[in-house]
Amino acid sequence: MVARVGLLLRALQLLLWGHLDAQPAERGGQELRKEAEAFLEKYGYLNEQVPKAPTSTRFSDAIRAFQWVSQLPVSGVLDRATLRQMTRPRCGVTDTNSYAAWAERISDLFARHRTKMRRKKRFAKQGNKWYKQHLSYRLVNWPEHLPEPAVRGAVRAAFQLWSNVSALEFWEAPATGPADIRLTFFQGDHNDGLGNAFDGPGGALAHAFLPRRGEAHFDQDERWSLSRRRGRNLFVVLAHEIGHTLGLTHSPAPRALMAPYYKRLGRDALLSWDDVLAVQSLYGKPLGGSVAVQLPGKLFTDFETWDSHSPQGRRPETQGPKYCHSSFDAITVDRQQQLYIFKGSHFWEVAADGNVSEPRPLQERWVGLPPNIEAAAVSLNDGDFYFFKVQSV
Repeated sequence: MVARVGLLLRALQLLLWGHLDAQPAERGGQELRKEAEAFLEKYGYLNEQVPKAPTSTRFSDAIRAFQWVSQLPVSGVLDRATLRQMTRPRCGVTDTNSYAAWAERISDLFARHRTKMRRKKRFAKQGNKWYKQHLSYRLVNWPEHLPEPAVRGAVRAAFQLWSNVSALEFWEAPATGPADIRLTFFQGDHNDGLGNAFDGPGGALAHAFLPRRGEAHFDQDERWSLSRRRGRNLFVVLAHEIGHTLGLTHSPAPRALMAPYYKRLGRDALLSWDDVLAVQSLYGKPLGGSVAVQLPGKLFTDFETWDSHSPQGRRPETQGPKYCHSSFDAITVDRQQQLYIFKGSHFWEVAADGNVSEPRPLQERWVGLPPNIEAAAVSLNDGDFYFFKVQSV
């Protein structure tokens, strides 16, 4: 399967260079169609074991379903745009049930009282969720060319992305103890079945398993990076695969983090409305009635130059950490929808357009406030800030 899908990329290159015609029925088209069928079968659009219609009809229906999920014009024809989409880097998890899960979330928006019980029953039957809200994780290994502290920071931030909009909480398990979720890098075939064997740079970047197996696997051969400008951004792929380990399927919604295809790290919010609805349908909203804060991608663009163990800035003009990249002490929003992020002895202000301020000392605005606060809140009545910290005895 991996070899056949790999051939699709080479066939597409010939097609785009003009050495193959656009229609499958023309020169080279039969071989190209076989590769497309292998792709559609791998990602859940074709089921060769259950033929319910003539082969040509099933193939066209599969193409239509793939085009719909991929935000392409739905024609049922294996055209250039569809072939090009098949060669884009993506998650290795199948797209099966993407439409059904998405339709259920949309239905819930307009008829929450009618769908609430049905949704709970569905997930209880399938078992595709964790039945606890405190989950542990372990980073088993990581790409050798990336610094371990930076990778761990990206992992913490990826988990916090989901806990920030749900009732879930995550903590890193000790190296020798059990963990609910394990993140591991592999090469090629790694005993997950031939359909899950990694295919080198491009193609399937990673895959994960729904609860409660708690496994996410990443292709060791990818050009992983912790920068926005080069390679495959590991933080984005981590956040996507963690979504699968929590029970989320692929989303057909535009700009969703849980869309099947690799999403570049930009300045916009990383989670779409559909991502938030999906995780909250499983685990509820953040505890304590707190605001579900959408963090802009700008916060997560440079893990390689951020050192959580040495928070003083690496640039002479910056006092304190360069950005609030990873784990946070507290987050709150004021009455003007301005986001405040607290870490250590500094805080950041994030405007509604995603612009982030330089780190500012807590004492600059709140004289006498100790570092490392544990919670923050803003009164909706008078706009006053309230901070909480447990004093050790």
